[in-house]
Amino acid sequence: MGSSIGSDRVYDSLRSDILRLELAPGAALDEGVLSARYAVSRTPVREALIRLGADGLVRNARGRGARVAPLDLQNLRAFFEGLDVLQRAVTRLAALRRTPDALAEIEARCAAFEAGAARHDSETVNEANFHFHSAIGRAAASEYLSSAYDRCLMEGLRIGYVCFSDHTGVDERLETHLGVTMQDHRAILEAITDQKADAAEAIAGRHVKLFRNRVVTALLSIDSVQRVSVSGVEGRAGG
Repeated sequence: MGSSIGSDRVYDSLRSDILRLELAPGAALDEGVLSARYAVSRTPVREALIRLGADGLVRNARGRGARVAPLDLQNLRAFFEGLDVLQRAVTRLAALRRTPDALAEIEARCAAFEAGAARHDSETVNEANFHFHSAIGRAAASEYLSSAYDRCLMEGLRIGYVCFSDHTGVDERLETHLGVTMQDHRAILEAITDQKADAAEAIAGRHVKLFRNRVVTALLSIDSVQRVSVSGVEGRAGG
């Protein structure tokens, strides 16, 4: 029990630091340094790093140990190709297979997103968006698809933090973007509720284009490009 609690705490903290770029892409994650930082043994740290590896946020390189996964903004085309295929597929299956419990979770996640949007809370919005789509992935009842989709969503979550937070020159467009996003979410929820698979898939595809266009707009800001190193940054956690 104690190890699990310690592992959860380390996982949550490291996940937040990686998503916020407080731990830069490519940064080393030394187990000893992290054990000292969190006042735990190496076992909870190792467990947390394994979970983060499954999320796609940490990579292990032979002879170099664990590092924050690179975030290659030059590879966005491949990312959006994968997201488009996966999002349309799982949303279509969710419309066909959703259970009452799955539907209730999707609806709750939709409401959480809207609550964050009303406060213009970018952190809550990003997390709620992730959980909304992840709930749809689970409703699809396809283990392999939902697992791949979650990995893609996690990368999208990291890109979202890079592109949607603290950028002058694009903030005035955020409210419009959030409004369209909420409309899409409601339309997806309605299509899944009514088990209209074709409509659900079409809206899911349109929703990917909305995200892609927002990312492209944000990346036109010089600040956006400067905040992330596409080649990775050498360094030690906590250093």
